[in-house]
Order: sequence, then structure tokens, then C-alpha cells
Amino acid sequence: MNKVFRIALIASLLFTAGGCDFFQGLEEEENKGPIVARVYDSYLYQSELEDIMPNGLSADDSISFVQNYINVWAKNELMIYKAEFNLTEEQKQFEEQIKNYRNDLLKFAYQQKYVDDRLDTSISDAQVKEYYEAHLDNFQLKENILQLRYLSVPKDAPDVDKVSALFKSSKAEDQKALLDYALSFARSFSLEDTSWISFNEFRQLLPIRTYNQQDFLAQNKFVEMEAEGLVYFAEIKNYKIKDNPSPLIYVEDIIRKTLVNKRRLDLIAELEKNLLSDALKKKEFETYP
Repeated sequence: MNKVFRIALIASLLFTAGGCDFFQGLEEEENKGPIVARVYDSYLYQSELEDIMPNGLSADDSISFVQNYINVWAKNELMIYKAEFNLTEEQKQFEEQIKNYRNDLLKFAYQQKYVDDRLDTSISDAQVKEYYEAHLDNFQLKENILQLRYLSVPKDAPDVDKVSALFKSSKAEDQKALLDYALSFARSFSLEDTSWISFNEFRQLLPIRTYNQQDFLAQNKFVEMEAEGLVYFAEIKNYKIKDNPSPLIYVEDIIRKTLVNKRRLDLIAELEKNLLSDALKKKEFETYP
């Protein structure tokens, strides 16, 4: 069943079910096809339903979709009609707001095109470091952060009693053995990641209970604990306390976005300056005393 025939059939069923014979007396408007609904002097045409009708709906779903669409359309038209008659002329003066809104959209679109054609988004490591050092006061930590290695294994895993020694060893062969063990038996692990994480993220990895994060970080190089059938091993490799400068790597992404945004703003300022300068030169803009 093609879409046009399906909509015509649905409209017919809807009107039959509603006992509506008003539309039988209405002529089809040229190029728009049959009318399927009316609110005062506004009409909804079958061709408009054809444009928005999804494919693949069942007969029942199609009827429901058309009925809902007609109801939404009718409520919108009724609201506009009532507003026209119940608001004063002063309350209906939207021309200036519409003009300003359109102008804002035009300016934004033109600025966006100008920026997109010229914006260099590549930021070097040297530029990141330079900005970081020049604005160090802006990168004070809001929370405690740390770098760690960790491993969690079921407490009944084979040779779990040997994991602690492997975990604390600095020998290359022991670290390889630990990785092999983690790949075979660990529930979760991270042995080489150098990322900084917040203390709250740390507590999501290990069920740590402490009322003083700073004391915990200062007093615990290695952590071993058991909870809910798992044995946890962690090494706190480094940490930073809040209200101290953030490590550069921790804020690197923020700095890159900041620098790109600054370039964007500089380009917009350049555009505005050039527009004004060119208009003055060409006498397209003048001021009068």
C-alpha cells in the first residue's frame, strides 16, 4: 500500500469514526490535495501528512500517528487563534524581536563561516606549557588526585598469596609474571597507566574507607585489602593535594580547548575590525557630527 493511498484511507477512517462530514463540502485547494482537518480558516492537507508520515507503520500505528499529528496541529492552531483575539495589539508587537533574532542568527552564521575557514586548531606542547606556566594560579586543584597501579582478583584465585610479592617487586621478570597472572585471573587491573585520577575515582576502584584523604595518601604507599570476595592490591605512585597546582598533564585538554577558543574569539574580533575599517574606507559607513 503506497503512502498516499494509506493516508487517504486513514483520513477516511478517522472522519467516518468521528462522524465528521464537514469536509465533504470543502473543495480541494489547487496543488494541495484533499483537506483532512480545519481550525477556523486554517486547513491541514493530505499532502502535508504525506511529507511527515513514517514508512513501515502498521495500519493501527498509522491511524494513531495521523490522529496524534492532527490533534497536535489543531491545538497549535487553536492556541494561535485564541492568542490573536485575546492579546492586545501592543502585546502582539513581535516584529522587533523577530528582526533582532533573525539578525543574531545571520551574524552567528557569518562569524561561524569566517572562523571555520581560518581557524587553526593545532596546539603545540610548547604552547600548552607556556600557557600553563603563565596562568598557574588558574590551575589549582579542586580535589586530591593520584597515580596508581592496582589489581583485584577473586580471593579463591590460584596462588593469590603470591600476588603481593609480585606486585611490590621491581624486577622485570616479576612484573611480567604479574601481568600474565592479571590477564588470566584478575577481575580488573591497571599496571602501567600513568593517568591522574581523583581520590573519589580511586574509591570506585577499591572500597577504601577513610575520613581524611590527605592522611591516607601520605601514610599508604601500598594498599592490600579484601572485600566481598575480592582481594585488592594497589600502589600509590604519586599524589597531589587539593589547593596545589595541578600537574600539567591533568589540565592539558582544558588548556588546548582554551587556546582554540581564544583563537576563535580573536578571529571574530578581527572580522569586526576589518568590517568597520573596510566600510570606512569605502564610505559605506559614516558618522556625522
